[in-house]
Amino acid sequence: MQKLNGSCLCGKVSFEVVNAFDKMFLCSCDQCRQITGSAFASNLFIAAEGFNWLSGADDIYTYQMPGRDISKSFCRVCGSGVPWSSGDGTKMIVPAGALQGEPEVAEKFRTFVAEQPSWSSNLDHIAAHRGFQS
Repeated sequence: MQKLNGSCLCGKVSFEVVNAFDKMFLCSCDQCRQITGSAFASNLFIAAEGFNWLSGADDIYTYQMPGRDISKSFCRVCGSGVPWSSGDGTKMIVPAGALQGEPEVAEKFRTFVAEQPSWSSNLDHIAAHRGFQS
């Protein structure tokens, strides 16, 4: 089965994962927006058996929000979001932006759209550029 590689921005933390994700959630809840600093979190879910750390597992810090099932793992060196294990250990949650390549996903969901900020919707009317524009 085909695999995808992923890493943090600095490359200290790297992993490989089977390219057959169960689900992708694009979550716009207040907590996901705060924890990512973006309009929504883009998280892929896969069985833990399909995931393997290649390097840097000791350089990962996981923040667990007290009293809630909200967490985020990130590289201690560059701060990039990296995968983490579900509470019961059966799934890995993989930030889509950490992957190099296109994930194959069985089901995709947009959640908490009522909390999506207006600045992140109706983007088709905003000028699009292939690269950085000054």
